Amino acid sequence: MRIFLFVFFCYFSAFAQNQSIKIVINSITSSDSLSFRKFSINYSLSNLTSNKISFFLNPEIVHAGSGGSMSTFVSSKLYQESEEFPLHSILSSTSKNRELPFNYENLPEGKEKNEILKKYLKEVLGMDIDKEIEEFSKNKDENYRLRKSSEELMNSIMALEPKETKHYTKIYYWDKKRYHKIDELEYYISENSNCYLELYIVLLKEHYKERMTEDDFKTLLNIPNFIEGWFSSNKVEINFRE
Repeated sequence: MRIFLFVFFCYFSAFAQNQSIKIVINSITSSDSLSFRKFSINYSLSNLTSNKISFFLNPEIVHAGSGGSMSTFVSSKLYQESEEFPLHSILSSTSKNRELPFNYENLPEGKEKNEILKKYLKEVLGMDIDKEIEEFSKNKDENYRLRKSSEELMNSIMALEPKETKHYTKIYYWDKKRYHKIDELEYYISENSNCYLELYIVLLKEHYKERMTEDDFKTLLNIPNFIEGWFSSNKVEINFRE
């Protein structure tokens, strides 16, 4: 395991020397309501080179960071001072209550309970369980899975013209809860501490070979200036104070 992590680090360290892309958090603004605080994360991606570059990325989708992820999303990290905090537990992409309806656990098993869960998953987490079940059924076919995966990757190819910068905004909501517990780990957002947000992107190419059809991978190899590497943004303060 240590050898793998060392190789992984060295692989991306080599690419980090070539700063062809820059991701920047330009500003974080906030507005309050009685039940939540809304954060607008304004960020940008810039091509620092004199050539058109391409890479796998869905730049408008920002997920809680999970280092070494094979996703094509922008990842985010949250810190209190120098300690990383569980962003996925503290910040949400929706202002709706993420807790299941009161007394849900005590409802008898059956259609009514299932419908409540399906509604919660769709409205709060954006997950359509009926479509998920349909997709799961199709995914039993290995050829379908490969074609679907390859299609999604090819559709996520992004290009930046020489010196071009593109701007994006991510909205996060905080329900103003300060205490969070995940398994045995406890976290408390202090009213007086400094908190920061950081974004990063992990751009891969060869690693996706097994998730692409042979024809799509050949097409990929013929795209000039296709970028790989790990690129981190600046850390910008995010306001959790009263």
